[in-house]
Amino acid sequence: MEETIVSTITNIIKDNPETLKTLYSFTDSWYIILPVSLITVLFSKKISKVIFFILGFISSYVFIIPYLLQFEVIQNLLKEVEYYESIAFLIFSIVIGILTYSIFKSSVQLAGFILGGILGFEISAVILKFYPEIFEKFEFFKNLDQAYVPWIFIIFFGLIISILISKSFDTVVTILTIFIASTIASFFTVYSLEYYFSLKIGENTILKQNVNLSSVELLTILAISLIYITIGIMFNFKKSKK
Repeated sequence: MEETIVSTITNIIKDNPETLKTLYSFTDSWYIILPVSLITVLFSKKISKVIFFILGFISSYVFIIPYLLQFEVIQNLLKEVEYYESIAFLIFSIVIGILTYSIFKSSVQLAGFILGGILGFEISAVILKFYPEIFEKFEFFKNLDQAYVPWIFIIFFGLIISILISKSFDTVVTILTIFIASTIASFFTVYSLEYYFSLKIGENTILKQNVNLSSVELLTILAISLIYITIGIMFNFKKSKK
């Protein structure tokens, strides 16, 4: 079982070496990233919205603003506020950062509605093809053109899935944040153990910044990650005592 897990993770790493290289590029700042990751694990429920703000803020400068600057109307507008251009960019990026959470949530709800609609359409198609007599048992469907039946199922299931996603959105985001932060924290925990405490873990391939991690290191990262995930979930979803 362990060998299978290690082999799977090893293949994923080999197929995506850039991810590991990115982590290696931050090893000089492990003493900052490790505590920040652990804080994120413990307070994911509260920090997740801040993360969305940061992503939106950075994306504004990296992607949105350069894209908007291609349009002449934006260029002319900036000429009017030439001396306040940097302030305008800052305010715009802050607004985008604030709106990112709502935009992402709305996008996920829309995706949920579409997926629910597809599910509803497929269900209606199966019923109409194999069990059309079911509709005869309901007065509402008796006088209804069967062409409208798929649309009823599409809207009904689309709304249900969208509402379910909306209600559990914060929980899903929190859990994803815990998983990502735990993985990063576990990686830098192993690195710090090898670097600061000079521990021999496998072949110390992380310390050597080798993309071919040893099985012992992978298992250690996996074990520490599971510990962090467990702590994170328990800490973020603990029931308040009355």
